[in-house]
Amino acid sequence: MLLIACLKVREMIDWQTIDLEVVRQHVTATHRKAHGSRPDVLQISIDNNQAVLKDYSHSDTWFRRLLAPLLVMREVRSLKQLDGVIGVPHLYHVYNRYAFLVESVNGVAASQIPKNTLDNDFFERMKKVLDEIHEKGVTHCDLRSAGNTLVTPDQQPWLVDFVASIHQSRRWNLIGRWIFDQFVDADYGAVLKLKKRLAPELLTSDELDKSEHPHSVVERVGRKMGRSVRFITRNLFPSKTK
Repeated sequence: MLLIACLKVREMIDWQTIDLEVVRQHVTATHRKAHGSRPDVLQISIDNNQAVLKDYSHSDTWFRRLLAPLLVMREVRSLKQLDGVIGVPHLYHVYNRYAFLVESVNGVAASQIPKNTLDNDFFERMKKVLDEIHEKGVTHCDLRSAGNTLVTPDQQPWLVDFVASIHQSRRWNLIGRWIFDQFVDADYGAVLKLKKRLAPELLTSDELDKSEHPHSVVERVGRKMGRSVRFITRNLFPSKTK
C-alpha cells in the first residue's frame, strides 16, 4: 500500500510547472559535474519524486554557445520520438536551450557491474530494447560507452544519453538510410562488446567473431573518429583546473 501511495504522489507532480531555479535547489547527487564539453548531470528529488537534470549552463563558454543547443535539440528530439519505449527514460520537460529534465532510473551503470553477474537474458532484453528503438527510426550510436547502459536491480537494461543519436532518413534518401543501417549494426555490436566485457563465457563462437571483427563500416570508422573527436574536444574545451 505504501508503494502504491508513493507512486500516486509521483504521478501528481507536474515537472513543467516547476521553475528551473527551484529544481536546482533540490539536487541530491551529482552524477557528472560540468566541465569542458560535458554538462552537469544532477539527481533531483522533490517530495519523493525523482528526476535527472542535464544542464550545459556551466560547460565551456564557447562550447555552450556554439554546440550545446544543437546537442540538446538532438537528444530531446530522440527522447520525444522514443517516448513510451520501456528501457528509455521519459522526457519530463525542456527548460531552455541548455537544460532538460528526464525520468530517473533506479540502476547502476554497466561500467560498474562486476564481471559474471549478468545472465544471457539481460543481453537479449537489451537487444529487444534496441529493436524497438530502431523501429522508431533512432539509433543510439554511443553504447560502446558502458556508462550509457543502466542495469536495474532486476537486471533490466535502460539506455541513456542520446546526445550522439541519429534518425532514419526519408525513403528516397538511400545513402542516408544505408548510413542509418550501419549505425544499427554498430548498436548491436556494442551489445556484444558489453557481453564480452561482463560475461565472456556467454558468448557464442559467432558472437565472439563478430565482436572481434565488426562488419559495420560505421563502427570501424567510428572507432578512429571517436578518438579524434575526443582529442579535439579535450584540447579545444579543456576541463577547468580545480
